[in-house]
Amino acid sequence: MIKVKVPATTANLCIGYDCLGMALDWWSTFTFEQSTQLRITGCDPRFQTEDNLVLRAFYTTCDYLQKEKPVFHLDIQTDIPNSRGFGSSAMCIVAGIVGCDAWFHAGLNRIEMLEIATGIEGHPDNVGPAIFGQALTAFIENEQTSAMVIPCADWTVLAMIPDYEIPTKQARKVLPKSLPHGHAVKQVAHALGFVQALQVGNEKVLVASCQDYLHEPYRRKLLPEYDKVRPFCQKNEIAHWISGSGSAMVFMSMEKKKLEALKEYIEKELQVSCRSMQIARKGAYAKYE
Repeated sequence: MIKVKVPATTANLCIGYDCLGMALDWWSTFTFEQSTQLRITGCDPRFQTEDNLVLRAFYTTCDYLQKEKPVFHLDIQTDIPNSRGFGSSAMCIVAGIVGCDAWFHAGLNRIEMLEIATGIEGHPDNVGPAIFGQALTAFIENEQTSAMVIPCADWTVLAMIPDYEIPTKQARKVLPKSLPHGHAVKQVAHALGFVQALQVGNEKVLVASCQDYLHEPYRRKLLPEYDKVRPFCQKNEIAHWISGSGSAMVFMSMEKKKLEALKEYIEKELQVSCRSMQIARKGAYAKYE
């Protein structure tokens, strides 16, 4: 029996649209066990088919390894919601890749896993952190994925999790087709400042850098809570962003008390549930039982 643990992720990190992501200490478990027939349990029945993303990623990795596709019992245990911005699809893709690697004792390195995962997902900002842990900046150039892990300071994280979904396709439809040159310059400056502040724990710079021009000004309209919680964050100097394409938001601070006050405000005034956590220091891993 093989058990694969995969962390949730938050992508874009406000100013890193499609290129920055972070692993969260919120884990799901995927169990692969030998069986005479394919079985999938633990998840919603609509995902218990051959189109299951974990299964597809497993079999894609079989092709990469030039191995015959086995049948097995796959059990999925997760409380990470779909289409909220926590990388639920990326998590399944990474689970399938890591599970296949462990099944065949193939010894794939993390870069190989990232290449396979990006080929399935289309971009690396969610799958990357799930594989490596910490935060990750990644991009695709000449059909090759390049990535750098960003070691993070000891930040505390709070996630606001509304009870409605925002499909990625819907969130992409509201984005502009062009960007003024001046905004592009600021976007680069903010991204560079954000990455450095994330590493050293400079909260002042991190908060100042959370000013996006690529997606948040347009996607905020899809989140009724955004304009209600943003003034609180600005007043109390709390870094915040839409997680992935929403509907969740992520808040981060070096001061735990700030996020405790924010959590109380969101749950009491906005009637939205929250979850406190840390940054995951490592990525997906497998163990044999």
